[in-house]
Amino acid sequence: MEEKKKESPKRKWFNEYWGDLNESEIQKEILFAQLLTNDKLEKVRSNTSKIVWWIIVIPIIVAVIFGMF
Repeated sequence: MEEKKKESPKRKWFNEYWGDLNESEIQKEILFAQLLTNDKLEKVRSNTSKIVWWIIVIPIIVAVIFGMF
């Protein structure tokens, strides 16, 4: 006997939204989602780099400069 699993509301929405797309359309949607993710990750990387400079590197440089005098 095969049990029928209940679909979650998210799964139902997913099937309704994506169910009628062909393979090419799905690939384009995946590519677009990846591009959005890459853009967000690049912003995070850039902001992390700025934070590292302000919190770690600049105080070290200032300490070295004032340590010389």
